[in-house]
Amino acid sequence: MNNYTSNNSEEGNATPQAKRKKPAAGKMLQRVLSGEFLAKDGMVKHMPFIAFLVLLFLMNIGLVYYFENTAREKVKLQNELNEMRSQYNTTMSHLEKSKQQSNVAQAIQDMGLKELRTPPQIIDVEPGFFEKQ
Repeated sequence: MNNYTSNNSEEGNATPQAKRKKPAAGKMLQRVLSGEFLAKDGMVKHMPFIAFLVLLFLMNIGLVYYFENTAREKVKLQNELNEMRSQYNTTMSHLEKSKQQSNVAQAIQDMGLKELRTPPQIIDVEPGFFEKQ
């Protein structure tokens, strides 16, 4: 009797395993493409969670685009800042060069004026001198 029950139990274990074969990949692909898997009760029950996951996925895509645009804008502004800094340095260099005494003297001669070689003298005038005349 022991042999009979053990054979029977082995046979019982073998039969359900044979019945539990997974569906072929072709059948599974057909179910996914046809949308049949969406109509099952389990899927309908979990639809709010799936919608939440889709929302998170869309938000993730939006954030990626936002951060990529922000990074591009940052690089653009950095390049613009570097350009303005170089313009500032160039302008300051020209200003420093034009403030040199030799360049000022040349500009004065071009206007028809002469550069003073002696320092200016102070003339003392009595208070009210200009008011009397």
